[in-house]
Amino acid sequence: MPDTRQHIEEQAAEWQLQLHEGPLSEAQRLAFESWKQQGPRYAAAAARMEAVIVRVQALRETKSPARAALDAAFADKPSRRNKHAMRTLLLACSLALPAAALLISPYPQRWMADVRNGPGQWQTLHLADGSALTLNGISAANLHFDATQRRIDLLQGEILVEVAHDPARPFIVQTAQGTLRALGTRFVVKREDDVTVLSMLESRVAAQSANAQQTLEVDAGSQALVSANSVRLAGRIDPASINDAWRRHQLVVENRPLPEVLDEIARHRAGHLQFDRAALQNLRVSAVIPLDDSDHALQLLAQTLPIKVYTYTPWLIRVALDKTPNK
Repeated sequence: MPDTRQHIEEQAAEWQLQLHEGPLSEAQRLAFESWKQQGPRYAAAAARMEAVIVRVQALRETKSPARAALDAAFADKPSRRNKHAMRTLLLACSLALPAAALLISPYPQRWMADVRNGPGQWQTLHLADGSALTLNGISAANLHFDATQRRIDLLQGEILVEVAHDPARPFIVQTAQGTLRALGTRFVVKREDDVTVLSMLESRVAAQSANAQQTLEVDAGSQALVSANSVRLAGRIDPASINDAWRRHQLVVENRPLPEVLDEIARHRAGHLQFDRAALQNLRVSAVIPLDDSDHALQLLAQTLPIKVYTYTPWLIRVALDKTPNK
């Protein structure tokens, strides 16, 4: 299936990140030239990204409020977190979003979030009330803690929450799909497109849909799916297995479609992981996958499924069906 404009722009952004970090090796340079020669859209995307770099570098010379953020993203030796911010900025600018649309889009929210994680990262934060918040992969959240409230707005990704007891201030995790009010201590919340997935490890959470029409108490060992207008149970989970997977930085899946697994791997790796969702939808995965070594994770999948993994550069990988007979 031909790349969409979004995919081409993402690939161009990854190339610009490499160029920003320093001269390409001869192999990388040849790969970049080969990528641009795939068609006029690819060469045009590369040119647009180069123009964005020039415009943003010029903006850094001004005294605008965004200068500090731009300086951080375009530092001489950017961190993984700042590389993610830079990539987001490049994509937003290259897609020619109007200023008003850019301000209300999720890009600035996630880039400027109170806490955010990059691909391959795992971090645990100890909050002011004694609670603990762990983020994995590409995740972002805003924190609202004061004398009357304890609230986490999950903007992207996945978090593990361990709640400290405080009867005077409820502990709430808010997403676009609904509100999760902790009645206990330990649970996982994950954003998946237009659904929030709640996995209860200890005690209970009261989950309410965004339209406030449905509320459900979810007990330990249960998983619930929260959408804008509904809350429903999605089956049983093994809390001990989930706890162990977080501790070991693993993904434990049971009979899940391969595209869903690839989405999760993509959230834990830098660069672009390309695949045809429709072509791979019927392949199912049951496995324990290392999330802190995404290359090894893809190799494991290729050993057990009829797929091939094509590595063009460390920042551009494609997964496709293997049409070799008897695979």
